[in-house]
Amino acid sequence: MPGLARLRTPEGLRWVAAAVLVAFAVALPPLAGLVEIVSPDSISANFTVGVLGTSALVLALWAISYNLMLGYTGMVSFAHAAYYGIGAYTVALLYQDMHWTVLQGLVLSPLVAGLAGLITGFISLRAVRLYFSLLTLAISQVCYVIAFEWYSFTGGDNGIHGISLPDFLSNPTVLYYFIAGVVAVCLVIMFGLVRSPFGAALLAIRENRLRAASIGLNVKRYELAVFTISSAFAGVAGALFAIYDNQAFPDLMKWTESAHPIVVTLLGGSGTFLGPALGAAVYTWLANSVGKSLPAQFDIVLGAIVLGIVLAAPGGLGSALDGLRRLAARRSGWREPEKGAGDREALGRIDVSKILAIRPPKPPAERSSGATLLRVEGLNKRFGGLKAVDGVSLKVLEGRRHAVIGPNGAGKSTLFNLLTGQIRPDSGKVVFGGIDITGRRPHQLSRFGIGRAFQITNIFPKLTVLQNLQYSMLAHRGDTVRPFGIADRRYRDEATQLLEVVGLGPVSSLHAGLLSHGDQRALELAISLALGTRLLLLDEPTAGMSPYETKRAMELVNGVVAQQGLTLLFCEHDMDIVFGIADVVTVMHQGSVLAEGSPEAIRANPEVQRIYLGDVDLDTPQTGAGASA
Repeated sequence: MPGLARLRTPEGLRWVAAAVLVAFAVALPPLAGLVEIVSPDSISANFTVGVLGTSALVLALWAISYNLMLGYTGMVSFAHAAYYGIGAYTVALLYQDMHWTVLQGLVLSPLVAGLAGLITGFISLRAVRLYFSLLTLAISQVCYVIAFEWYSFTGGDNGIHGISLPDFLSNPTVLYYFIAGVVAVCLVIMFGLVRSPFGAALLAIRENRLRAASIGLNVKRYELAVFTISSAFAGVAGALFAIYDNQAFPDLMKWTESAHPIVVTLLGGSGTFLGPALGAAVYTWLANSVGKSLPAQFDIVLGAIVLGIVLAAPGGLGSALDGLRRLAARRSGWREPEKGAGDREALGRIDVSKILAIRPPKPPAERSSGATLLRVEGLNKRFGGLKAVDGVSLKVLEGRRHAVIGPNGAGKSTLFNLLTGQIRPDSGKVVFGGIDITGRRPHQLSRFGIGRAFQITNIFPKLTVLQNLQYSMLAHRGDTVRPFGIADRRYRDEATQLLEVVGLGPVSSLHAGLLSHGDQRALELAISLALGTRLLLLDEPTAGMSPYETKRAMELVNGVVAQQGLTLLFCEHDMDIVFGIADVVTVMHQGSVLAEGSPEAIRANPEVQRIYLGDVDLDTPQTGAGASA
């Protein structure tokens, strides 16, 4: 049955697990009461609902808000406790100093925590990787010290106690359902966010920051946005803690408290949306059972459990569900079909003529106008005492295929990095289409129509082949600012057509990282087409390919460039390819331009032969020097 088959998929099983988790949360109060009736010696229903259930809900919200950064954007922050504490203090201070109700404080808490996240995130994101994490740790500690020392405002180390609740929240069960409702609303908002085009941008950044920038995403801006949003929801979680625990105190902000959402997220699984909620339920149960019987050894036991789960199931408890599904499938005799099984290499299925069905070819007059599309003037870049690029000047004419060659260390890749904004030049000018783009950042250059395939294949490996293309289209067309809608439904047909063009249609649902090297090159080219590229830069496009893959890949590139009237600037060591397709060849040596001209002129240049090409047979129409430096 189709319905049962859908439940066997990872996505279907996660929906079932989510439904079970939600049903358990809803049924917890009556279940606790029933257990108390059957076994009077057991924990009271009020304690189960009011303490265990409520704290698990708040912890789940706190961990899922953190997972927006860790699981969906790849950011490791140690400041999440600060925003949790700020949310708690917002409720407490408004109640104490302004006599607001806790509900008014709850409404204001995400705004205060979000503003704090915006300011501190702007500071932290000036650093990268480890230094970013260390900055967030310092920020959390600063917030803790302020709360601990400011007696006249925060109560110092005593904190603020005795927060009163409205009469309708005095019943533990009513309070539980109220907090459950607030948590549910927050989770629905966050779930919509991660499935939206904005969420697609976050996933792209998590997978590959460099490629994300090259498709038009301002990585820092999106990271700051998700940092702020995550902080706001952490503030809501902190406010809920102050409501059910009737207090706020400095230790809530201590940087060590940030370990709670991290441990819970790793325990439940950062790869799924509700994984941290499952981790929160398990953590709360462990804290109540093991923590009470072995309080001194609780951290050791918890650490051993988390370590075991990370080693056995790196995706956390959420990923373990997939293992159970496969085990149940094997026992029932059902076999999940292997994606791509039996398919030939995608490069063997290329039919360049299919491009005409999607993008009609430009008239011959428009394919090569002869106008200068890219002009480089006196470009310089030093790394210490090394002149990587030394006064390079060149012109790339529209519609032409321009090759840059030279031995290793000649400065070719550095030149490409300067042209695509990966690094900034020390001096010189780069003009594209009459616009000065010198020093522009990669996400800005992609919108001008400059596409690049990197020396090492650069894709989003854990996203599907189809998502690689869809998310590139979303980014290039400015849709990733939308926090609503479902990203995977947008541009699906157009992306599927482009994948058929480059021979990747049959493997569109496969994770891109599982493709062969040649197929990943084909995917990079498809991404460039999806971005409406005018100038395509290829840095050693056939590096690491077999002779068969090389032949098919260059047929694909040559056919697409010819039909679409693209301008090609490429760097290559295989001279058969260079002299076979290039209209103009620029030779670099020690960071400078040694020679430039037609392939025939370059082959005949004695200085180029001496430095790079070696002995060539000038009487042979197509040289097979195959030099590799």
